[in-house]
Amino acid sequence: MKAVQFSRFGGPEVLETVELPTPQPGPGEVLVRVRATGVNYFETLMRRNLYAVTPQLPMAPGVEVAGEIEVVGEGVDAALRGARVAVPMFAVGRPNGGYAEYLAIDVASLVPLPDGLPFEHAVALLVPGLTALHLVRRSPPRGRTVLVTAAAGGV
Repeated sequence: MKAVQFSRFGGPEVLETVELPTPQPGPGEVLVRVRATGVNYFETLMRRNLYAVTPQLPMAPGVEVAGEIEVVGEGVDAALRGARVAVPMFAVGRPNGGYAEYLAIDVASLVPLPDGLPFEHAVALLVPGLTALHLVRRSPPRGRTVLVTAAAGGV
């Protein structure tokens, strides 16, 4: 499979397209054919080694993915094959991230997608949407004012 990864820190010039073995799902995992992946600001920080966590190199970034289940691992319901899913967040620094054609991931990490939602829209909702939801749930009590200062960016 093709993947985009970096094996040294730096600007966009360190990103390279490489050929990697297609991962195989283990027990409790599925193989997702990636149809869309988000590009997050913190991933650019990781690529430049400016993030709080130093990733293990080489690294294929990508923490928000949407696609279709192609293969199910042992112990996973075969009826999931072909399902449209999103992967909201997974371990930062994982070497087989979302900048790849395929992703093997624990089935418990998946969120089912409705048929009418384009994959590109799904990934745009993951990190920003879940961040906003988390903040709203932790917001001041009902009746208080909340100021939203940056509604046009990713997060």
